[in-house]
Amino acid sequence: MEKLIAVDIDGTLLTDDKKISEKNKEVLKKIREAGHKLVIASGRDYSGTTFLAEELDFQKYGGFLSNFNGGRITDFKSRKIIANHTLSLGFMREFLDFIRDLDIDIMIYYDGKIYTNSMDTYWLKETADQTNQEIVLRENLIDDIDFEPNNILLSQNPNRIEEPSRIIYEKYKDITHQVRSTPWYYEIMPKGVSKGKSLYEIADLYGIAYENIIAFGDEMNDKSMIEMAGVGVAMGNAVEGIKEISDFITLTNEEDGIAYYLEKFVL
Repeated sequence: MEKLIAVDIDGTLLTDDKKISEKNKEVLKKIREAGHKLVIASGRDYSGTTFLAEELDFQKYGGFLSNFNGGRITDFKSRKIIANHTLSLGFMREFLDFIRDLDIDIMIYYDGKIYTNSMDTYWLKETADQTNQEIVLRENLIDDIDFEPNNILLSQNPNRIEEPSRIIYEKYKDITHQVRSTPWYYEIMPKGVSKGKSLYEIADLYGIAYENIIAFGDEMNDKSMIEMAGVGVAMGNAVEGIKEISDFITLTNEEDGIAYYLEKFVL
């Protein structure tokens, strides 16, 4: 039976030093050769995933990228955008004005650029270097935002992010989808957008039944796909909230947890 295999990137597909292990590469190649489909499902933007898709031979085997936690779906080989969910310009301006005085850093990805209000934003420079994107620094981002992005990435020290994220959640909970994607990041997305929903859209394109989706994840932005997949697999290093809802807990990202599960139950 044909399976749709969805893998998160950071803390799941990648080791702690941000590499794809040779074992995971080998097994994910075998999965495609056996007729199964592979999806990269990440909170990262498109530029932050293309080089990984190339490393996994998506240009040979085909496959979809689900970026911005399901906000954008792209067919890698054709570069065709299958779905693109964005935050309205009106919302952006209101939101940026509302959070102006909150103790939080902002990152907005759009058209090869990262817009931010602080060069000290967590992992900003590393991300820009890795994905070859330009950093646009503005104290008041409202003046530069004349586009509709897929999401807003907010960042702060884990000890200080709780209060601003609580304020934002209470203000915008009815019109957005919000998730604490890592201890450092809080993300704002259009209502109804999630990794899980994007996997259903991709499964429909392939004609794969939802119960034949297998999803691997480690953080709370993986919650929807772990719950909605036929089999939700938590990494051994996953947060407790993901382990609690998973169908199986595999080895950690440092122990080739993806390869371990797929060899044991799929190949």
